[in-house]
Amino acid sequence: RMLERRGLLVAGGYLLFLLITSRADYNRDCKHFFNSTTANKSGTFNSSSWPGLYPLNSHCIYYFVGLQNERVELNITDFQLQGVYPQCQFDYLDIYADLLTLEPEAQISSRLLGRFCGDRIDILPTHIISTANIILVEFHSDSHRSARGFYGSFRFLDGSIYEIGTKSPNQYCQFTIESIYEKKGQILSPTYPGVYPDNLNCSYGLHGVAGERIQISFNDFSLFHGGDYCPYDSLTVYDGPTRHAPVLGKFCGEHGPVTFFSSGEHLYLEFITRTGRMGLANDPYDSSVDYKFNRRGFNVSFSFRQDLINMDKPAESQNMYHIRGTACDMRVISNSSRNGTINSPRYPKNFPVNITCIYYIDGHYSQDRLEKVKIKFTDFSIPGSMPDCNSGYVAIDEEGRPDARVFKERYCGPYLPPDTSSKNSRLVLIFNTDNARESRGFSAFYEFIPDYGIPGENVEEGKCTYLYASKSSKSGTFNSPHHPLRYPDNTHCRYIFRPEPGERILISFYTFFLGEKDTACDNNDFLEIFHSGRTAGDSYSVKHCGRRFPGPILAHKQLEIQFISRRNSKNSTGFEARFEFVHPDSLNTDCGGRVHSYGTGGIIVSPGFPEKYSSRTYCRWTIKASSPFNDILIYFFAFQTEGTVSREETTSNYGCQNAVLRLYRGNARYPTMYVEAPEEKCGKLDGEPFLSNNDTFELEFLTSSRALGAKGFKITWTEVHKEGVSCDFFRCSKSEYCIHSELACNQVPNCGRGDNSDEEEGCPAVSKFDILHIAIGASISSFFCIVLVICGLYHRRRLSPEQIRTRRRPFPPEQDTVEVRYVAADSSCNTTDRLLQLDHVGLNENGKAAVTSPLTPNQNKKCLPDSAVTTPCESPPPFSLKKQPSEGEQAIKTVDTANHKPQTPRIQKVSIV
Repeated sequence: RMLERRGLLVAGGYLLFLLITSRADYNRDCKHFFNSTTANKSGTFNSSSWPGLYPLNSHCIYYFVGLQNERVELNITDFQLQGVYPQCQFDYLDIYADLLTLEPEAQISSRLLGRFCGDRIDILPTHIISTANIILVEFHSDSHRSARGFYGSFRFLDGSIYEIGTKSPNQYCQFTIESIYEKKGQILSPTYPGVYPDNLNCSYGLHGVAGERIQISFNDFSLFHGGDYCPYDSLTVYDGPTRHAPVLGKFCGEHGPVTFFSSGEHLYLEFITRTGRMGLANDPYDSSVDYKFNRRGFNVSFSFRQDLINMDKPAESQNMYHIRGTACDMRVISNSSRNGTINSPRYPKNFPVNITCIYYIDGHYSQDRLEKVKIKFTDFSIPGSMPDCNSGYVAIDEEGRPDARVFKERYCGPYLPPDTSSKNSRLVLIFNTDNARESRGFSAFYEFIPDYGIPGENVEEGKCTYLYASKSSKSGTFNSPHHPLRYPDNTHCRYIFRPEPGERILISFYTFFLGEKDTACDNNDFLEIFHSGRTAGDSYSVKHCGRRFPGPILAHKQLEIQFISRRNSKNSTGFEARFEFVHPDSLNTDCGGRVHSYGTGGIIVSPGFPEKYSSRTYCRWTIKASSPFNDILIYFFAFQTEGTVSREETTSNYGCQNAVLRLYRGNARYPTMYVEAPEEKCGKLDGEPFLSNNDTFELEFLTSSRALGAKGFKITWTEVHKEGVSCDFFRCSKSEYCIHSELACNQVPNCGRGDNSDEEEGCPAVSKFDILHIAIGASISSFFCIVLVICGLYHRRRLSPEQIRTRRRPFPPEQDTVEVRYVAADSSCNTTDRLLQLDHVGLNENGKAAVTSPLTPNQNKKCLPDSAVTTPCESPPPFSLKKQPSEGEQAIKTVDTANHKPQTPRIQKVSIV
């Protein structure tokens, strides 16, 4: 029986093997035909046993055949084959969409759309449309492993939608479209919306009659985007009959609705595709196949129109031209003609309706020349009412933006719009006639005027004159023309600053570069600052040039600054500065004042010296001599501020940019119309003297809003007497100044640079011997101090921690008694309750002192409200106190321990706080 069972099992296995192999042989070759008929235009297809595992060793072909004028569309929605894409060395699916016949030779010579495997549906084309009426799908599986297979749908399309106009003989996709046969229609890429094939060269020529223009619009556009210049696939639009005409645009990638207009009656479109598209994929194998990129082609509508205006170049204007590809957009550029006229289409006849024309008026914009645009309407008639203007309008954007949503105002009706100037080199005017009634439109005069690129109110049109009024803005910036570019040659600019009553003008410079020469400014480019003094005779001007920064400026009245450039400015970039209209209360003015000499001298220091001064600080000192014939001598005892007045200390800009001390020496005593400008000092100065020109010396210290602070200065001043030839006081030996006798031997130099006679002649001198003894004594004292410190540290290290704690908290001698007196008050919470009377002091069993208290238990629980004790009220006091049955004050008796004999106690009084 066992042998019979084994024989049956072997026979059963052999039969199963024969069944499997016979089924595999049966599914090795299979063909499926899907033909287009009147009733069957769509359906589905799938691999064998889908969604189960497909058979091994399969080779199946699916034929999709449409009628002669039809196309085939496939859409695979489920896909899983064994293998790794794109090698596909096991199972694969081949798709041919470029077949003209079913002959085997046609399949061999036809281009393979792609070989696919794996389980990624994204590697397959989303839509597959045949170039003719046949698609062939070939499926192959090996004998190793199986998968789910594939599933998709098909349908047959009308192929006439891909042929528009007249097809060129023996050409796949070259068409000619003429307006006498078709006034409008659609142009589709050869397999739209399916993925388009490689190596296409298609053309579409649109030809109208004289007076017609062609409008095309992108309804749908999706080509592979390989770069900014579309190196792979592209659609190029030419404004003419052939590819040699001017190009309106070359397009690839994704585009939304776009509309173009031909300039004349011809337009030419060229569609080119290539191979070798590369993508940014993580998998290196993905770069060899590009079906995952969106490549559905394009859908473009066209129409031949006679209602569009003729865009021939106006004869009267040499700087106006039509912008190609637009319906009626015009561009006006500044060249030899500095002005001209722009009109609405067909002016003075009625304008066409339902169009939008944009006029771009561009002034000159270069390093040497900047221009603005000014427009003035001379005739205007657009039906409608402001501010809505729902039936057509004219809008102007001063900043040169063509977006209609940013316009401040729309103009319509019979009245002329106001004159308008652009804020930069471009002015944009939009003429919209949607839903408008016909009328004659408008005519406007435009003019290009110089633009200097300077913020502020240009009070003289065409000239470089700018006003900065406190009423308009409390702060802002101003700059040289074209800054930060090179300023133009032969330019004269004025900057006028007008404060309100009680205000001051604070100006500081950010950048400054007016050539390389810092001297002889009259022969170079310069900036001149006109200062208005408190009186007409105090007004003066200062010129600045080169790389030396002007110091901060604080003006009390209207201020004017002028900038003048000569020829050959080279690479000078000019300046930029900030202005602020400030109230005196916003400045740090706790310094300065009038100083009367009384014939002697004194000291002046900056605020906070020697600490740092602060920003926005203003100080002004006026030193007046006791006699109109005397002078004032100042001497920089210590001086350190931001900046530097020496070009040798830096290779770039220098000067007193953020902090400056101005020295006003005063006018000469003889009559003159010249007012001497002050000297500006900053940086580091060492012992430099300055002598006034008369009996008054003024010093002004000013810091900008960006000042960081420095040590400041300490200045000594001295009155120099000039009464007659003789000197009744002290005569300096070198400078021969006559100074007051009180200034001699005051340890302050009062005779000027290099003259210390006031501190040497007749002054008590310290001998060299005394100086030596003082130095030796100081050295010895320092040595002993160091030795003591070292010994203390060494001794402290040798002590144990317990010894250190014991020394920090020593116990009182056992034989001593501490007396604490307690004074009772009316209230137990009064501050006088802080004095306690000690009744008994002894050592308890722990060896600690015990102290009794005269307070009752209830009183112990109360707080002393004004006490500094931080112990909670409920906690027990640090001492144990016992009350004595005595009135008032009672002396405390000493109770000795067993180891000590009674002794007369030493009384000590302690106040308990």
